[in-house]
Amino acid sequence: MRSYESFEATFLGHPEGAGGFLRLVGASKGPRMDLLVDWRDAHGAIHGDRVVAEVNGEGWDGRLKARVLEIKGRGEVPMPGTLQKQPWGWRVVPLEPRLSQIITVPPTDLAEDGELVSVQLDADPDAKQLRGTVVARLGKKTDLKIENRLTAALFNLRTDFPDAVMRELAPFPTAILPEWIQGREAAAGAEAHRTEGSAQRAQPMAGPREDLRETLTCTVDPPTAKDFDDAISLEVLPKSEGGGWLLGVHIADVSHYVAEGGPLDEEARLRGTSVYFPDEAIPMIPERLSGDLCSLREGVDRLTMTAWMTISPDLEVVETRLSESVIRSAKRLTYDEVKEACIDLSSRKRAELGEDLCTLLDETLVLSRQLTQKRLGRGALNLDTEEAEFIFDAEGRPVDARRYPRHDAHRMIEEFMLLANESVARFFTRKKIPSIYRIHDEPDALKLEIFAEVARTFGLLKPKEVPTPEHLNAMLDKIRGGPLEAMINTLLLRSLKRAEYSVENIGHSGLALQDYLHFTSPIRRYPDLVVHRLLRKVLRGQPLPEGLHSHLAVLAKGASDAEQKATEAERENDKWKACLLMKARVGQRFKGRIQGFSAKVVFITLESPFVEVGVPLAALGGQFWVDEHRTQATGLRGAVVLTIGDAVEVEVTAVDEDLRRISAWLLEAKAQDAHGKGFVFVPMLAAPATLKEGDLEKPRRGRSPSGRQETPRKDRMKGRPPKKAQVTGGKARGMSGKTREASPKPPKGSVRGTGKRKGR
Repeated sequence: MRSYESFEATFLGHPEGAGGFLRLVGASKGPRMDLLVDWRDAHGAIHGDRVVAEVNGEGWDGRLKARVLEIKGRGEVPMPGTLQKQPWGWRVVPLEPRLSQIITVPPTDLAEDGELVSVQLDADPDAKQLRGTVVARLGKKTDLKIENRLTAALFNLRTDFPDAVMRELAPFPTAILPEWIQGREAAAGAEAHRTEGSAQRAQPMAGPREDLRETLTCTVDPPTAKDFDDAISLEVLPKSEGGGWLLGVHIADVSHYVAEGGPLDEEARLRGTSVYFPDEAIPMIPERLSGDLCSLREGVDRLTMTAWMTISPDLEVVETRLSESVIRSAKRLTYDEVKEACIDLSSRKRAELGEDLCTLLDETLVLSRQLTQKRLGRGALNLDTEEAEFIFDAEGRPVDARRYPRHDAHRMIEEFMLLANESVARFFTRKKIPSIYRIHDEPDALKLEIFAEVARTFGLLKPKEVPTPEHLNAMLDKIRGGPLEAMINTLLLRSLKRAEYSVENIGHSGLALQDYLHFTSPIRRYPDLVVHRLLRKVLRGQPLPEGLHSHLAVLAKGASDAEQKATEAERENDKWKACLLMKARVGQRFKGRIQGFSAKVVFITLESPFVEVGVPLAALGGQFWVDEHRTQATGLRGAVVLTIGDAVEVEVTAVDEDLRRISAWLLEAKAQDAHGKGFVFVPMLAAPATLKEGDLEKPRRGRSPSGRQETPRKDRMKGRPPKKAQVTGGKARGMSGKTREASPKPPKGSVRGTGKRKGR
């Protein structure tokens, strides 16, 4: 972009203060893609405004800065907030932290004082007072699962299906028709569809589906799964024929029911993906399809698209065959059941599942482990991320959070799905047919080198060793399960680019594959549904539409944006669940590890419950600063160094549900001194211990009568700090009782002063 050239954008407010960012119209979301706007250059723009702006310089880090020239209109998406009755009238306090203004609204019969509502802002950007109209009641703060409705409202997620969609679904029978198995489309046999004005059209007869109902297949999913869109089968090939395996991945044929261009297809396109909260899902397609007709239930005939892969003994896919099929899943399994039967070798569980199924699962585990080794050998990253799993009581309230357990049963299904996705992508590439690929660009060289510098400081890379995939995987294996794992995983993820959908096949660097797409989850991802449609046309020899490449490019862009929005909504809902879990635990102490830093906050992940809390740097009892890579905080004149991965003990001090924040103060931490020697750091001051909107701003410092810096009176925590954080003992206090600063070289086990310093 050229300086002083105007453009249209959306203004995004900053949750921590004035100013914000500009996102160009049509631009993809991503790190450093938004332009920075100083509060002096916002010119009254608020979150969601459509503006005209221009580039007016660069920040210290080379990031483009811009200023708002004109506000064209307010955002068109209704915003959630709390309705409040005041002596002078009614108002709504927004839940969106990036919108700090109060909204004046006329009286309404839709909700009562204190209830949560959705408000539509008035379009006039020149009005002196921000005004709006209440358009819907969302509920009360005490309602069960109210956080799910509020999250959906905050991110403008589509939760209700239009009547036209439900009318399109109504004619479908509950069981598979014989003519469907013979190769006729659902839309072709439903006269009611045409009488209802559906966009579906009769399709020409194709060959009969491959009948796999007698083939041993099974599904493996989490115990809480409600839809099952993938099943597997495996046959060990005889050595007389060269050996190897015939792997079958059978995917629910959603495209059979969702006709292109119909109301159901349009709704699925707009949603782009299903959104999964810990206790609820917002499906991409209605429950009748996702949980019934397209779900590969145990013992029920279901239509599928099958990828057959013949794998040689040296793990090469020597042949791929794709077909329309029908299966009958023999068993619905969970990951833990597979682990119990085939990893833990429980005789009781193996007898329950039967010999044939256990033999199948034993062989699938053998094959998947070999595929994992091959994938890592070609340079794919073996980067495991930790996810939280919330536990709920009978009424649906969160009572605990733990690390989501992962073992070889999870990796088995992942390996088979990866192989199926790769095989289908190669099919399209070799036939030179446009498709929607899943791409992952090469990491930014500068970011990767910055990561390598940090890794070298910890001795994880040799001085001249470059961060190749082989070296990175060796490093990840070395730190797995150790205190540095969290830090290295976080930094490595920051240096990588985000995977996205594209019609241009540039490869997937994270998987070290040239051809890759998404084929295995059409129930919950729209690009998979598009791939199924294209595959069906190719298999039936039907002509492809004109302008297919450009059409797919538009669909890929929309799918990438929808995926990003869903990811942000899921993370926000996790934060909300964590607040609900921890609000009854204020005052309790927990052990954890430092997960990361912002400019003024230390983020700590607790061991149990597995949630994240924030400790303001100002609560550490001295002036701490964070390094440019945000991997460590240094304070007390360099005497204390806190690093990502350090073990800590904290006390939860406050929970803010509106901002989705859990505040704590640090009781003690395993830190290092200026010479790298480890010791237990006990802060002298434990205040302030509540996260505020101004935490990212540099705190003002005053001067005490003795000339030393001290925290302003208004920032001090009321009441006494915990016993461990108090300064006691003659060595820590002078005769006057005033606290001394720590010396550059702290004594063992403490950072408190050691008496008079030399030269004073």
